[in-house]
Amino acid sequence: MLADFRHELDAESAWFEQPVDSSAEAPEPRDFIGWLLRAARLAACGDPVPFQAWPRLATKLGIRVADAIAETAEAGIAVLDESSGIPLGEGIGDAEDASCLMAVEGELTGLLQDSAAWVRLWTMAAEEIPLDDLAFEIVEHRRLTWPIPSAARLAIVATPLHEIDFLTAAKVTTPAVRLAPVFDSAPELAHFDGGRPSPRMLDRFNSRHGRGVTPSGLDLEVRAVLDEWWGVFIRIEGTAVKATRHVRLGTLALKEVADQPGLWTAAIDRMPLEAILRILNGDIAVRTDDGGRFLV
Repeated sequence: MLADFRHELDAESAWFEQPVDSSAEAPEPRDFIGWLLRAARLAACGDPVPFQAWPRLATKLGIRVADAIAETAEAGIAVLDESSGIPLGEGIGDAEDASCLMAVEGELTGLLQDSAAWVRLWTMAAEEIPLDDLAFEIVEHRRLTWPIPSAARLAIVATPLHEIDFLTAAKVTTPAVRLAPVFDSAPELAHFDGGRPSPRMLDRFNSRHGRGVTPSGLDLEVRAVLDEWWGVFIRIEGTAVKATRHVRLGTLALKEVADQPGLWTAAIDRMPLEAILRILNGDIAVRTDDGGRFLV
């Protein structure tokens, strides 16, 4: 089995080696990352030769590997969240290949430390997924087929949890982490200027700011902005931008601006002033894909 797998990887690397002006279809970043993850699995199982070639191949193809891994991890997390059956089982396998990547790359290349946080995010998402019958069979087959060492083996593969196991097991909720003192500015927020927020209100609200680290090690920085037209903006900065799942201000859910990752917004201009005060005086709540919960 390992010999056949090695042959497949060698065939793909030969494709990567073809001249750029060849008539063959050119590899895309997703092709290379798929190969890289499987080469990492083979390296974890004892054959590191294909994997050792990845820096040279990536340079030849002009692939920004860290960015491509982040995109692949984001897509992989979406598969885990949205899939069932065979695609879910295969998604668990992809996450374990990513775990193999981090387990072997430090010893063999040491060039992918910037990708570690995204890989942890991906593998943590995989560990939390209940498996239906088909997904359970796929994961169990992987456990029996691939001798992944314990350092890289995901717990969900080592001991697969069926949906029934999740229903009967107690689940611990990660407590929210407060990144800034409770915001209590009722006196300042009670002042309006012709129906618009006063300069004092704007300054007070716009001072809200906090920094933290998500459970998987991603940096998170939260900044609040209120404009003179009652537009509310929450800016998420740091490596946790793509991992931000929900942002709320008090009871109000914000939406991420489509072409500006990390910028979440809501309009409150048509609300009664009493409701505006209550919302602006509420906590900014941020939730991330790795289970992080933060209050500012």
